[in-house]
Amino acid sequence: MTVTLGFDIEEFDFPLERGRSIDLDTQLDVSSEGLEFLLGLLDRLELKATFYTTANFARHRPELLRRIVGAGHEVASHDFFHAPGAGSDPAAAKRTLEALTGRTVVGFRAPRLAAASCGELAAAGYRYDSSINPTWIPGRYNHLSAPRGITQQEGLAVYPASVAWPLRIPLFWIALHVLPLPVYELLARTALHRDGHLNLYFHPWEFSDRLSEPAFGVPAYLVRCSGLRLQRKIERLLRNLKASGCRFETTRNYLGFDE
Repeated sequence: MTVTLGFDIEEFDFPLERGRSIDLDTQLDVSSEGLEFLLGLLDRLELKATFYTTANFARHRPELLRRIVGAGHEVASHDFFHAPGAGSDPAAAKRTLEALTGRTVVGFRAPRLAAASCGELAAAGYRYDSSINPTWIPGRYNHLSAPRGITQQEGLAVYPASVAWPLRIPLFWIALHVLPLPVYELLARTALHRDGHLNLYFHPWEFSDRLSEPAFGVPAYLVRCSGLRLQRKIERLLRNLKASGCRFETTRNYLGFDE
């Protein structure tokens, strides 16, 4: 059984959604702090992951992109900008990431898992899209009728995020914050046994100790388990999955798109 870990590297614009002001340098710093932790954790556990990165973050933190590539992880695209209303340009994002990393970028995940045009992504040279969470998130999307397995659309492999079986309880980032770890692991194992893989996604900024700063307006249900507490929780999760015999692969490798 295979686990594909995905981390969405973006400007920490979560406060903007809550009507708070936050400058770009702070957004980048909060995300970078969490990313530093994740790179160290993956190195200690000898695991590989996929980092869906906005081109805007990459332009401002190229040294972190080089560290990701140097450690053998995959860099995929998270579009050019993450902020609401900033516009979408997957083709330009792909070119920017490739110029910075020297590697071909084949994967895409839309900010906030917005709808993505498979035809547009394929025309830009992408090979897979991981923008679908086949569940219902009130106020965001309703994909309860979407396939939970890998499908092909307009020449693109569509690789959904994992949800529990048989109820499509999401295993996304919020679930790791709010569910007790034994419950999260139980739900994750139902997906593993049903689908043969586990496609999980989180954000580096979740693991920053700064998430609890009142100025950011992050809800208490997220702050209660963030920073160090969340760092310890994800480490236990990954150690337990590894000890159970799961293989960790980049999404690119799992889908057969290695260079």
